Amino acid sequence: MSFKFSKGHAKKWLLLSCLFAGLTSSVAAEITQEKQVQQLEKSPENHVSFSAQPANCIALRYGRTCYANVKINWTSDIKQDYCLLIKQEKTARTVQQNIKCWKSSNGNEIIFNFESNKKIEFQLMSSKDKQVIAETAVEVSWVHEATPRKRRWRIF
Repeated sequence: MSFKFSKGHAKKWLLLSCLFAGLTSSVAAEITQEKQVQQLEKSPENHVSFSAQPANCIALRYGRTCYANVKINWTSDIKQDYCLLIKQEKTARTVQQNIKCWKSSNGNEIIFNFESNKKIEFQLMSSKDKQVIAETAVEVSWVHEATPRKRRWRIF
């Protein structure tokens, strides 16, 4: 099916279709936002913000250790006891290493000396029920990938 428009009608049609597309997306966004607000009002859940900056540590060569000072921020709606942990994958099991705990707090910031050649995951845990509330991670990447070295033999 094809339609033939004059130059003026094609421009008007294009403008109207773009305008209509913009309206439908903004209406959908408003409906979604209203639903989120209603859910927040109904649920007495704890809303937590948890981040690590920078989220990516870059080393020069593949497999080398990356060093960075990572700023870990967290905030919570509920004031209670929290602990910051590192989640580490050991051979067949997962181990959690405690970094720092706060008593009766609803937010804090810590600078962590990152030294690793692989991704490290951080967890925020509630001390009272030992449940993980939020997770974030710092990825490790490299500028140069591993390349097989050529061995050149020299006499002198």
